[in-house]
Amino acid sequence: MHSPFHSLRLAGLVSTALLIAPALQAAEFLATDTWPMAAAERALADTIGSALIHDITISDDRISITADHRSDPEQTTDYYWDGLTVYSGTSMPNFSALGMGDSKPFPLADLPLDSLPQVKKAAFDAFAISGAEITEIEGTMPTTRTSKKLIPIWEVHFAQPGGETGSVFLTANAQVVDIVLPQSAQVEAGPWLAPATVAGTLARLAEEFGPNARYAEIFIDDSKAIIQMEDPQNPGEVAEILVDADSMDRRESMMAGTPLGPTLDRTFTIADIAALDASMLEDLEQRTIERMGMDGMTVFRYTIGRSILFMTPEDDRLVVEVRAELDDGWTSGRVAYDMDGNEVDVVTP
Repeated sequence: MHSPFHSLRLAGLVSTALLIAPALQAAEFLATDTWPMAAAERALADTIGSALIHDITISDDRISITADHRSDPEQTTDYYWDGLTVYSGTSMPNFSALGMGDSKPFPLADLPLDSLPQVKKAAFDAFAISGAEITEIEGTMPTTRTSKKLIPIWEVHFAQPGGETGSVFLTANAQVVDIVLPQSAQVEAGPWLAPATVAGTLARLAEEFGPNARYAEIFIDDSKAIIQMEDPQNPGEVAEILVDADSMDRRESMMAGTPLGPTLDRTFTIADIAALDASMLEDLEQRTIERMGMDGMTVFRYTIGRSILFMTPEDDRLVVEVRAELDDGWTSGRVAYDMDGNEVDVVTP
């Protein structure tokens, strides 16, 4: 979960450190749990004081952090601990203060180093691939996560025999919040617009956000879902969530952060669309293709909401619009259905 500027900062840090520091002693911060974690945290805390940190990275031979500059809010400073001493490195622009990047700074104490043995064990148990090794551990407070509360997260990076990589995301107390397996170990999602897969996407939303989450629109095409909903972190505002086969993240958009306003009265819950199971979606798919009256039509999009383009402000019916097209990318049509499967709007090619 490196920020866009992580590699640049680290490169500057290493080059400066090599000039000002003695050769690093051999260390195994990833492979062992015998190094003085609490002492490392105290040494770093004594150096940075009350400054917030932007990321912390544990590699084989060092603990690296990027922290707010002591006196210039527009800058950050890099530090590392090599097992003996804390060294300072380069200063860089404070990208978070500029509204850039995908994380926020947090207190160093929020990711205590002495919890790493529990974090590593939980990560190994969750990754569950024989022979996999930890290649790096990074701590940030990502703003892209969908959780109700922004919290710092450890990302434990793994490499498995053969070179494929993956990650496990965990809280400070070693609770697993997400697993990204190597491609070869991922469960095949199936065609993204297959009725069973669409139903599975809706089930993932229910699991992630709970039964009371309020949605303004659910849009599903052949590679992703885009969800507009009431922001779990900022009730009354719009959040936009991007869902694909193996991840679910907040995304920046023109709508994100705007007030729901009158849209709030047109939101719906997953319970309101419970009828849209795999069986009903398969039926709607077949009926839509038949309604188009042309050979070669396939469904390419579902949109669920109360504010589809054809609907007036007075029309508050909850519908699913099913769009179909030919592979020429031009010839298309649509049928909208209510939750009982009744047609409410039809446009044929």
